[in-house]
Amino acid sequence: MSIRLTFILVLSFVLAGTGLAQSARDDEPDIQRDKLKFRLGGPQNNNQPFKTPETAVSVVVANPLNLPYVPLPRYKPGTPSYQPPTRVAAPPQLVESDQRGQVSIVLDRMARERDQTAARELRPTLKTSWSTAQITTAAKRCDLVLATTNIDAKRLDPIGGAGGCGIAAPVLVSSFGAVKVNPPAKLNCNLALATYKWLTDKAQPVARNKYKSAIVSIQQYSSYTCRSRRGAGTSRISEHAFGNALDVASFTLANGKKISILKNWSTAGLIFGLGKDATFLNDVHKGACESFATVLGPRYNKAHANHFHMDMGRGGRYKICK
Repeated sequence: MSIRLTFILVLSFVLAGTGLAQSARDDEPDIQRDKLKFRLGGPQNNNQPFKTPETAVSVVVANPLNLPYVPLPRYKPGTPSYQPPTRVAAPPQLVESDQRGQVSIVLDRMARERDQTAARELRPTLKTSWSTAQITTAAKRCDLVLATTNIDAKRLDPIGGAGGCGIAAPVLVSSFGAVKVNPPAKLNCNLALATYKWLTDKAQPVARNKYKSAIVSIQQYSSYTCRSRRGAGTSRISEHAFGNALDVASFTLANGKKISILKNWSTAGLIFGLGKDATFLNDVHKGACESFATVLGPRYNKAHANHFHMDMGRGGRYKICK
């Protein structure tokens, strides 16, 4: 074979290969590759061209399985670029509602008027004052308590200050729902809420169960008073000096029956399970221990033979139930 003939044959093979490569290009109209093209963002409609926002980037990828979407690769835990999702816990809600839509305040989440740890070192004095911010904050808290309960109370002017006796936003409570208070009690709103919950949720069910009658009034011996624990001397300041304590002496029922702590409390009756009035007072006392930080009664000492002392304590740091 001559050199000229060999050159012609080689040239023919080269030209033929170029034509095949040209015919196999993706942009030839006679090649059907719709099933192998897919734009990120959604399936295509063969009749309507796929449109994307001006800011979107159109990316064509292989989609041999005809998936309605192309799953994006995810980072695997343990790789340097993996960042676990950050979950921010929702703050606890101060106000909650039950299945019936009744709104109530979570007492344990209520802030206090003063720092309770520092308050125990104070001395009875009215020569200090509250700041405007302290009064405003306490007043808003009282507004919330009165709006979500059935407490009948009169708002009073601030008493004393943060450096001694006093209440930033005092209220004079004449009734806790259907239970009247004789005489009206001067309290801070945290204690007013705790007493309301105790009477409504604890004491009333006991009265209805034992006597088939509801409590309509309580007699109180002491609410706010600027004094030390023992009334005088150098003892620590009393919770009464902050409007943070209430002394209850008796309960009166709708049927006219009066149950007095002085007359009807019986430790012996409790031991042997005798006396409906004694068991009623014991159950009410026990219910108070679930609502207050300190509950003192006749079992504690002779000074409490005629009343239950109940207070909110210093931020719930201690629990006394006697």
